[in-house]
Amino acid sequence: MTILLYKLLLGLIVGSIIALFSYIARLLTTSGALALIFVATVVCGFGSWPTWGLLILFFASSGCIHLVKKRINVTKTKSLVQKDHTRDAWQVLANSLPAITSLILFYYTENQLFLIGYVSGIAGATADTWGSEIGILSKSVPRSIMSFKQIEPGLSGGVSMLGSVASFFGSLLISVVFWLVYSWYPIFQLPTSLFVIVPLICGVFNSLVDSLLGATLQTKYRCPICDQITEQKQHHLKQTKQISGLSWMTNDWVNFFSGCLTVLSSWILIFYLQ
Repeated sequence: MTILLYKLLLGLIVGSIIALFSYIARLLTTSGALALIFVATVVCGFGSWPTWGLLILFFASSGCIHLVKKRINVTKTKSLVQKDHTRDAWQVLANSLPAITSLILFYYTENQLFLIGYVSGIAGATADTWGSEIGILSKSVPRSIMSFKQIEPGLSGGVSMLGSVASFFGSLLISVVFWLVYSWYPIFQLPTSLFVIVPLICGVFNSLVDSLLGATLQTKYRCPICDQITEQKQHHLKQTKQISGLSWMTNDWVNFFSGCLTVLSSWILIFYLQ
């Protein structure tokens, strides 16, 4: 318990430093910074140094991509998506809670199934974030994952070749780093190939599920002024009209549910493969 409290304190301190710089760089709102401190504290307290490093890798890589986009003034989706790219608490927690739940289960059970579930959750969040952030740079118009019709860039449910490739490499990055660190640990009985294969598959699976939920269940609105489909309740200072999806199913809920399904699918895969 003493070691746990020590790690919790260290996670609080380092998480606060990272959150402060993220807030100054406008990567996080005030609530988002507080949520990041909470997540960093929990992961550092209940996980090992490598698990904490994977979380930092996710936030750092996503933040770098966003800062590069700001440098080249990519702003064409700001008026359509529900939220801008400065993450608030709900966005931080929606992307991380499924993974850290699996990490806490690993801490108490020492079942490797839950550790890979954590990594799969982080891989999925990275794949989804990279796909969204980089996919918007595609010169081709994205298409709905359901109807394959062209949709406005940035709207949930849209896919592009560039975004799909970015999702794959985001998931691959987390999976390979996890494998490089843990494949040499003698305490693990699972085949080392699963350290890459399962998180990679589940990470890509996350981005697909996220797009499917975004296209089918996430609420969408139509602007009475410009007739564009948007995720915002107001557009051009006018109330928009809901045209599809569930009224409460925001993008944060989509991220949360896709993360839960990703972690669950990794548990199932490891259960049958080990």
